[in-house]
Amino acid sequence: MKSDTNFPRIKQLIAGYRDDMISLQRELVRRVAVGPDNDGPGETEKAHFLTAELQKLGLTVTDYPAPDDRVSGGQRPNLVALLPGQSSKKVWVLSHLDVVPVGDLNLWHTDPFTLHVAGELLYGRGVEDDHHGIVTSFFAARAFLEAGITPARTIGLALVSDEETGSQKGLAHLLDKHPELFSTDDLIIVPDAGNQEGTLIEIAEKSILWLRLEVKGRQCHASKPELGINTLRASAHFIVALEALEQEFNAVEPFFDPPHSTFEATKKEANVQNINTIPGLDVFYLDCRVLPVYHLTRIIAQVKEIAHDIERRFGVAIAIDVVQQVQSPPATPPDAPVVQVLTQAVQAVYQRQAKPQGIGGNTVAAFFRRMGLPAAVWMTDAFTAHQPNECVNVNHLIGDCQVFAHVFLNAD
Repeated sequence: MKSDTNFPRIKQLIAGYRDDMISLQRELVRRVAVGPDNDGPGETEKAHFLTAELQKLGLTVTDYPAPDDRVSGGQRPNLVALLPGQSSKKVWVLSHLDVVPVGDLNLWHTDPFTLHVAGELLYGRGVEDDHHGIVTSFFAARAFLEAGITPARTIGLALVSDEETGSQKGLAHLLDKHPELFSTDDLIIVPDAGNQEGTLIEIAEKSILWLRLEVKGRQCHASKPELGINTLRASAHFIVALEALEQEFNAVEPFFDPPHSTFEATKKEANVQNINTIPGLDVFYLDCRVLPVYHLTRIIAQVKEIAHDIERRFGVAIAIDVVQQVQSPPATPPDAPVVQVLTQAVQAVYQRQAKPQGIGGNTVAAFFRRMGLPAAVWMTDAFTAHQPNECVNVNHLIGDCQVFAHVFLNAD
């Protein structure tokens, strides 16, 4: 590891940013950035705010928007902010602007779009997923500017849209339309997954498959069930039958956490509005996280086979639509430079040994890896993403910011 006398000074600067980090979180939380797929306004307001803040620091900010007529202005922002370094080679921290909906508001103890501070914990939608990445990278860059230190590589902060709903208007758009932004010589870090100790460096992900399962029957009055075909009953049996996927695709790879494939029924659309009507249409979704050893076409074929059995048993018709299908790309090598420099930084800041591992979640790092760009996913993760009362520990923001600063100083 390169010895750098500048790190203690930068580390101390970052330790003094606590109140400013809370203030930035407050501004981000109140700017609702739910995407249009989830009936939200999109990321534009948040992007405008962050553009101004990054420019105040002295970074050059360029927007590479993706067209989307579902949002005001017809575009989804994708910001790239650069701080020149000693080398034109870059070290990237890529975070996402969008957040998921709040879910059941009754489960929140406070307004999800108003930051609530309770000791060291900050509560609000997006504070962890992915304001954690935005805030930590923002203040790492600020520390270099305030200290008057030129980083070893050019620092690139990428703030993209649409991560929560497929990334086609976000990183996928950047890589397709502006591939010149990224190079195989770059170090790419995505702060969007990790563990609570900050020791997990994610270098591989399971394949992801989201299916929409539409069960069609015949609606009728509940007092005359023989006149209809109850799709809710058929769907219930279908969901239970899908548990067979875990038995069929039962490989175990300890490198991943969890070490097996998962197949979970999740979202369910509303059917009838009243109690005394038997539903003639039922729709639910299946979230599959599959070990790379299996091709997703095999999963789809098995789901179709199970669906045919349910059709025969209950007299329903089942339509299967793929919402998202992402075959896992090759893993980032465990000895890749980005993994090495992150490992050194975690040791320097947290005095802990980090190790590369695979996860069941899906991050935008997969898009980089598919393009042959080694990327590492890392953060100190409180595991409250997508939950009511999402929170982040401000001490983790400070520590992870210091990790990024160490990377910026020591990346060759």
